[in-house]
Amino acid sequence: MESVGLSTVTQPVQDPADLLKRLAALPPFPSAALRLLSISTDSDTAIEEYEDAFKSDPALAAELLRGANSIEFGLVARVDNIRQALTLLGLDRVNSLAVTLAMRQYAAGAPRHKIIQPLWAHGIVSAVIAEALASVRGYPPTGLYTAGLVHDVGRLGLLMATTESRYAKFLAQPVAGRAEAAALEREQFGVTHGEVGAIMAQAWGFPAWLCDVIRYHDNPGEDRPVEERFRLAQIACLAANAFGHGEHGDPPGVDARRLEPALPADLRGRTALEPERLRQRVAKLLFTMTRPT
Repeated sequence: MESVGLSTVTQPVQDPADLLKRLAALPPFPSAALRLLSISTDSDTAIEEYEDAFKSDPALAAELLRGANSIEFGLVARVDNIRQALTLLGLDRVNSLAVTLAMRQYAAGAPRHKIIQPLWAHGIVSAVIAEALASVRGYPPTGLYTAGLVHDVGRLGLLMATTESRYAKFLAQPVAGRAEAAALEREQFGVTHGEVGAIMAQAWGFPAWLCDVIRYHDNPGEDRPVEERFRLAQIACLAANAFGHGEHGDPPGVDARRLEPALPADLRGRTALEPERLRQRVAKLLFTMTRPT
């Protein structure tokens, strides 16, 4: 792929103070989804807490029921209320679905650029792979699913906080790889999408480890947190490219055979990570959760 080269950039750097002011004015993440992130699924009162969270946001509750009755889940019985959804789908699945719906709701506030759909698809694919990695490693799946889904939220922030479609135009630039993409991003905007996303996530009250995933997922190895959940979330982000849904700077093309080489040796050959199994889950989720136009 042809590189634009750092020397070709002519746009002035985005004023950091103005950018921070614009970021501070962005809408908050749906509060019901934030409540869900703080509920332990092991709690004796988890079902009641989940139900209360959905009751506080009727729009999210309606979307949950619509999603629960979609092709993604294929339930025999129709889901008519939140308690039934919690019982039939399980708390982990409901949590993942709710966070996906909340993220879609938030993305709906971004400017209508054609770049939104690829960003959304990258998040979905990363989330599915992260969830599968969690099952292999024995982590609760919802946390890593959420990490995969929201790790690029800073890109949405930059789309909403910059003027004249500047960030959309930036993402349309061909680059030689992620390192050059990050360098160009900092040169043009004075900040990376990871740093912007971390600012947003901290303001919303996301857990500290999730803020770290958002901030550092594209950083060189020496700057990465050592926690394994971070490593798995980053693997999911990188592996999404094998399904043709990479980040800015990743080579184009769909070849699920690239998934195995993207995984650490001890994660290869696992049933939960079989490319066809993941592809089917991705296809169903993308069909169900297509961003509204």
